[in-house]
Amino acid sequence: MIEVAHLLDDFAMGGVTRALTLFEQPALASIGHSQVVPIDPSARFAPSIRANLIVDHMALSWKRLAFLASLRARNPRARIIHVEHSYTRSFEANQVASHGRFRTMIKLAALMVDQFVCVSHGQREWLADDVGVSKEKLRVIYPWSGRFALDSVPAALPREDRPLRLLAYGRFAEIKNFAELIIAMRSFSTDQVELTLFGDGPDREWLSKLAAPLSHVQFDGPTDDIGKYLAACDAVIVPSRNEAFGLVATEARLAGRAIIVADVDGLPEQVGSAGLAASMIGAKDIDAAIRWALHAPLADMGAAGRVEVASQHDEIVARWLEQFEKSA
Repeated sequence: MIEVAHLLDDFAMGGVTRALTLFEQPALASIGHSQVVPIDPSARFAPSIRANLIVDHMALSWKRLAFLASLRARNPRARIIHVEHSYTRSFEANQVASHGRFRTMIKLAALMVDQFVCVSHGQREWLADDVGVSKEKLRVIYPWSGRFALDSVPAALPREDRPLRLLAYGRFAEIKNFAELIIAMRSFSTDQVELTLFGDGPDREWLSKLAAPLSHVQFDGPTDDIGKYLAACDAVIVPSRNEAFGLVATEARLAGRAIIVADVDGLPEQVGSAGLAASMIGAKDIDAAIRWALHAPLADMGAAGRVEVASQHDEIVARWLEQFEKSA
């Protein structure tokens, strides 16, 4: 039995904390005892940790390089993996002023760990081809949502003559691009398209006000009953400006729902037969994607996506088992 320590400094990262439940799966728990080690976000030096494998889930920065260096120095016998949950090609393009400095920081961080886990192939390509991280150090392992109950959501039915029912959810923040989605809904009548949007975050009040005049936009707060919302929709739309992976798209496919996603980072590789990846930079782009959905066989796409995602859990477990075995 190996000891595995997961380093985390932000427990508000819903997708990350939920993905850690993967390590409770019998195949992994039988050979590795996992624990979460809370880290002060301002910590400059790492603790000495009793672990064979240390998995760092924290965001990289120049300030954190000293922490990583001390993590290696104070845990010389442990295998150290960094999981990159945030940075992508689109993140760099949209939010980074100095690309050279940013890439240097990432390359230095990669030198301090044994493995750099990417959460999508799109992210890996950017890290290898643009940033310059050694391909040998990069490994792709998709994150897991932990929402097994979505398998039992009833299959979608053909839409026929009723309005198209779209669902969007997640963190109410600028990168999710929900404002442009709401603006796009102004182009549709109540008998064409209905949108339900739920979640929480810093932009919640502003987005609520933006949606208020639109009777065909239902705006809700956070909920744990995601299955109820997925069962009531025809498709899930993910218009993010950047998205390393996009667990929302995976959850939609688990529930047998078609997906309409932005063509950025890790989102397109999830589509397969389940829907559409398209430009969603602004409201006009999103409008065009919704008009495509009005005439698409969404129920069939949702069923195909559910089949395609069915083996993903086993593949994720198998790839982490490889990492555990290398740490034994």
